[in-house]
Amino acid sequence: MKNKSIKTINVTGTVGYVVSILLIIAAVSAMVITAIAGAGAIAVADNDISVKVATDIDIKSSGNFLDTLNHFIKIDGVDDLSDLISKDENSADDPAVTFSDKDISEITVKEKDGGLAVNAKAREKIFSVKRVIACLAVTFCMLGAAAVMLHMLKGLMKAFKTCETPFCENVIKKMTYFARSLVPVYALYMVSNGMWSSLGRGSDFSMSVNLGYVLLIAVVYTLVEVFRYGAGLQKESDETL
Repeated sequence: MKNKSIKTINVTGTVGYVVSILLIIAAVSAMVITAIAGAGAIAVADNDISVKVATDIDIKSSGNFLDTLNHFIKIDGVDDLSDLISKDENSADDPAVTFSDKDISEITVKEKDGGLAVNAKAREKIFSVKRVIACLAVTFCMLGAAAVMLHMLKGLMKAFKTCETPFCENVIKKMTYFARSLVPVYALYMVSNGMWSSLGRGSDFSMSVNLGYVLLIAVVYTLVEVFRYGAGLQKESDETL
């Protein structure tokens, strides 16, 4: 008769098995969408995308908060944020203040009752469609690696669903496959995230490493060795008996 712990492992494995199937479907669907987007981008590969953004913001405060903001916000070409406010109170169309910031081209600030009305315009950003295609290609590969990883997770959950003991050879084998499948997913995720971030900033490729994911992979590999060690102890115990 199965003890309570084994039953809990089997139930957890059953739930995880179902969830992993749903996640595989979601990953494959995302791959299809990415492939369609890539095909559309290839059709216009020789073009560039131009983006301009304008934002209207209403700011209200009970006090003079510009002095405080001056200590925290620095804009290239502007020494004091109060210099952005038009001094002509009767002007219906205040001239914009232009300055050389890498992201913002101009700002118009008008005084209102109890606050300010701010209109900011971002500099025009031009994206190469070929870079978008490259980003989509890496994203597609990452999703493919994620689908493989989820397939390995499904196998591990299936092993948990039917195991008599978690320290059996089948569970350890499936757990090893799952641990190995995490590495390409994280590697491609770093590259994909770096490419998309660089594209959005309009800069050259740069990539950062998330130590949390590295630690997660290390923990999974450690658990594999712990389970392998436990299986060895159980085998020795069975042979002794």
